[in-house]
Amino acid sequence: MNPTLTCILLLLSSSGTLSKYVHVDKIWYRDPSLSYCRQYYTDLAPVNNERDIVELRKIKDDTGYILIGLERSSTDTNKWMWSGGGQVTRFFWASGEPRNETGRNYGSIDNNGWHSVYTYPRTFFCYRAIVVGEEKTWEEALEYCREHHDDLASVASETEMMLIQRELRKHNTTEHVWIGLRFLSRDWLWVDGQEIDYEAWGEGGKPLCPHPKMKCGALQVTGGSLSVWEAHDCEERRNFICY
Repeated sequence: MNPTLTCILLLLSSSGTLSKYVHVDKIWYRDPSLSYCRQYYTDLAPVNNERDIVELRKIKDDTGYILIGLERSSTDTNKWMWSGGGQVTRFFWASGEPRNETGRNYGSIDNNGWHSVYTYPRTFFCYRAIVVGEEKTWEEALEYCREHHDDLASVASETEMMLIQRELRKHNTTEHVWIGLRFLSRDWLWVDGQEIDYEAWGEGGKPLCPHPKMKCGALQVTGGSLSVWEAHDCEERRNFICY
C-alpha cells in the first residue's frame, strides 16, 4: 500500500468540520439570504442527517434561530422542501414543531432542532460545493481539497446531487469529476466519514468487487448536467469537487 493511501485510511475517522456549510453573520430576511447564498456559494443549507445537525451546531453554537434551506411547499402546506430542490425525507423538528400558523413557511435551526418561522431577519447557513478546474488523480484531488478547502465532496442526498449539478453547469469540466467516494475495507466509503444513506450508481449498480485500479468514485457529467456515480481508475486525471 502506498503512503498516500495509508494516510487516507488514517484520516477517514478524523476529517475536519464539514465546511460545505458556511454561517453568514448577516441579519437578513429570507429572500435576500437565499439570493446571497446562490450568488456567493450554492444555496441555503440542506440538512441530511444527525451528523449535519451536529456540524451546524459546532459552527454556530448559540440558542438563536438560524435560517436553513427548509421551506413549506407552495402547493401542499403539509409538505416541506429544500430551496435547492427535492422533498425533505428526514425531519428534526423541535418539540411542538412545525407550527401551522399562516406565514410560518420557512425553517430555522437552533440547539433544540428545527423550527417553522416567519420571514423575519436572522443569520443563515449557506451550502457550498467547489468545482476545481485542475486535472488531478483521485489522491492528488484529495490532497488538494484537504489543503485548500476541507475535503473531497460527499454527495449525501438527492438535494446535494442537485446542488452539485448546479455548480457543474457553471463550468466546463472533464467528462467525469472526482468525488470523495473510495472502495476501502471491502466497501465503498465517503472519505469524510459520512454514511452512505443515498446512492446514485449507474445502470450497472454498485461495483461489489472492483478491479484493483477501479476503486475511486466519479460523477459522470454529460452536456453540463450530472447523471450518476461510476467507478474509475484512480490514476486518471480529472476535475473534482471539494467542499
